[in-house]
Amino acid sequence: MGYPARVSRRAELGWCLGVVALLVAARGVLFMQPGVRFDADQAVVGLMAKHISEGRAFPIYFYGQSYLLAIEAYLAAPVMWLLGPTEVALKIPVVGMNVLAAGLVVWHAHRDLGVRPLLALVAATPLVIPPIVPGTRLMEAMGGNAEPLLYTMLLWHFRARVWPFAITAAVAMAHRELTAYALLPLFLLDGLSGALGARAAWTRWGLSAVLFLVLVASLRAAVPYSPMFGPGSRPHPGEFSFTSAEAVRMQVCLTPERWPSRFRLLTQEHLPLMFGGLPGPLSEIGVSTGTGQGNPGLAPWVLGLTVAGLARSLLIALRRPASAAAVAATMAPRAIPPGALPCYLLSVGVISIATYWLATCAQISVDSLRYDLLALLVPVGALLAGLRAPGRAWRAGLVTATVLWIALSADDYRALSGEVRSGRWPDHRGEVMRVLLDRKLGVLWGEFRLAYVVSFRSGERIKIAATNFQRIDEYARLAAAAKAPFLRQTPCAGAEELVPGYNLCPTPSSDRLPPIY
Repeated sequence: MGYPARVSRRAELGWCLGVVALLVAARGVLFMQPGVRFDADQAVVGLMAKHISEGRAFPIYFYGQSYLLAIEAYLAAPVMWLLGPTEVALKIPVVGMNVLAAGLVVWHAHRDLGVRPLLALVAATPLVIPPIVPGTRLMEAMGGNAEPLLYTMLLWHFRARVWPFAITAAVAMAHRELTAYALLPLFLLDGLSGALGARAAWTRWGLSAVLFLVLVASLRAAVPYSPMFGPGSRPHPGEFSFTSAEAVRMQVCLTPERWPSRFRLLTQEHLPLMFGGLPGPLSEIGVSTGTGQGNPGLAPWVLGLTVAGLARSLLIALRRPASAAAVAATMAPRAIPPGALPCYLLSVGVISIATYWLATCAQISVDSLRYDLLALLVPVGALLAGLRAPGRAWRAGLVTATVLWIALSADDYRALSGEVRSGRWPDHRGEVMRVLLDRKLGVLWGEFRLAYVVSFRSGERIKIAATNFQRIDEYARLAAAAKAPFLRQTPCAGAEELVPGYNLCPTPSSDRLPPIY
């Protein structure tokens, strides 16, 4: 049955946006299941949201740090107030950010480029159903994984409006420095389009800079009054007591002698993994499952898809040069023309990949993959460039190739969903929590990777102070006063194995404990 011709484009757009929300929510639900993909950093954000919802603490930054704004915790707090402190409540705002980012791509592809909504949805599918490896990272409540994609689209959305753009740019840069990858192309496109010749553009950029500086200065001034280490705490020296600017400087390494080896890692491991072309077990990327991911050959497939979209767009541009009137309109000193959307998205993605390769200190690996999630915008931009060009056969080819890629990615989610529903994969940390509750052990020391996960999942009925990377002073005071035992995954003398691989050890010696504040 064909698509009814009488359905208006507006209705079609509404249906497509609904599909975006349903598909993103469907893949997001997988990572809301207890323990499927939940680590210590996410647990800290969850505890922050719980404390905010209870009115016990109102942090500015991630606990234990003086950088990375606590925006995600504040978004989750009202949901947690309604639903309780669960992974579902914590990750509902993350799902919302994913939906909004992908939905804005569909919306602007239709509105700005005149692309039919169904084709816009196809172009946005790398964000709607990304390969499962970046998909896991986009569903992490880490404080800043999903936000750069959303900020990228919001900046485009507000590019011609002074105050909304300036506020978004200031908050985004104060929150996540990766937003610079979007601001640079916007500034260059403003210049190339002639928009910088207008007073409004300089007002927009100047106001953005002023608001950013005022916001950062205000936040720094408020830090001494912020509960940096949980309820009732005050700032004190810690492992991560440095500013956002210092954090950025520590992450930037320009070492040309490493570029060849990093290029090999980038092209042979990182990008194939990002686009679903490097098969392996999901457990290697921190997902509690026995299933695998990826399909060999998908990396060149996605590369070919990207090149085909760009080549088609370039071919049409060369065959049909713009008229003098169109060129004059483009160079008018106004906002960036809507037709520049594919170029913008491509530029953001390419800058992200290049920076990750050339200027990031972190080793190119699964652990640092979150710094390059904006790379997903490269195929999105290329598909938009190709699908807006005329030619039914070309469009059909691009759509078919994209659907095949996404179908293979979706199959990884299907396999994970089947295992989650079957309960075949054990939730060891959940089992540890239940054993501790049964034994009424409410205060312990523990390794960072365990401490806050068990604390959050138990709703703080168990409070485990981390012996390394201490985030909550209250927990450390309680554990020190109680001379609490030590929960760890590594063996120790006199250990009692609670569940396989998880040991309850005697109270650690004082030289292994953090300072008590």
